[in-house]
Amino acid sequence: MQHACGPGRSLSGRSAVTALHATIVPRPPFAFDLALEYLRTSPSTVTEVVTTDACLRAVRLLDRDVVVQIGPASPDGSLSVEVHGLDLRPAHLAAAVSLAERVLATRVDVTALERDLAADPVMDELARRYRGLRPVLIADPLEALVWAIIGQQINVAFAAKLKRALVERFGRRMRLAQREFVLFPDAETLAGLDHERDLRPLQFSRQKSEYVIGVARTVATGRLHLEALRRAEPEEAIARLSQLKGVGRWTAEYVLLRGLGFPDVIPAADGGLRRIIGHAYGFGRAATEAEVRALAARWAPWRAYAAFYWWFTLQRAAPPRVPRAAEGAPCSTLG
Repeated sequence: MQHACGPGRSLSGRSAVTALHATIVPRPPFAFDLALEYLRTSPSTVTEVVTTDACLRAVRLLDRDVVVQIGPASPDGSLSVEVHGLDLRPAHLAAAVSLAERVLATRVDVTALERDLAADPVMDELARRYRGLRPVLIADPLEALVWAIIGQQINVAFAAKLKRALVERFGRRMRLAQREFVLFPDAETLAGLDHERDLRPLQFSRQKSEYVIGVARTVATGRLHLEALRRAEPEEAIARLSQLKGVGRWTAEYVLLRGLGFPDVIPAADGGLRRIIGHAYGFGRAATEAEVRALAARWAPWRAYAAFYWWFTLQRAAPPRVPRAAEGAPCSTLG
């Protein structure tokens, strides 16, 4: 990793900020263009700003609110990681690099992936089509958990509308180069919310409000350390998350995949996955959860990658629409 200090820039229009940058080299094959395409079309993309060749996001790193920008550094596939904020230190740059490497899975050795998936002709074709694409994580595991809860049993477009409303109402704001960024609300903020006062006006049901506030309180009080779950075995992490009110296996598996970066887990009950897998394998109907799990056994140890390929295929087939308040519509994939 190479790093350097850049010139002071305006974060608020009045205050000079530090701009630090580093270069990282992903393990090949790595397709940053496909990662950006995924983010552009994913309903989960609310706090991220995706341009033609870069992704920017406001996050809390150590003791600072910062904007992290990831983009191409050179034609050889290396990536530039920039962090902008007030009075930044080398530790903030190191944290930004660690975040970028985790979100984009740049350090994962995928050389065996195509070989391991080749025995399944359907998955072999997908792995070749999306060569170099890794699961793009949601930067904040709490955000992944809240997003999964929001998306339970409602239309994905309405889920995206709820998430955006939550972020815009309760997230802290930053400005950089005339562009506004909003951080996902932290656990303490969410824990202090009230259904009638805060979330009902945003169209949250009472049950969703209770679940979101409840998990936030569990995190805010230290009873659940999401980061620590990265070191757990998958079933152990699923069991711990499933103890939370409102969190079942599908929600827990989604958080392991998109929030914590487990490479070999698949949310087999996901409606979108069941439909597209049933179609691809000639069932003439949506696959059952059990059928998805049986098929997915062939894809180990890359089941998260397989799920991500299917979600990306769904997003390409059905570009995102303007969200509508249609809570009763059929559940779709959160992606």
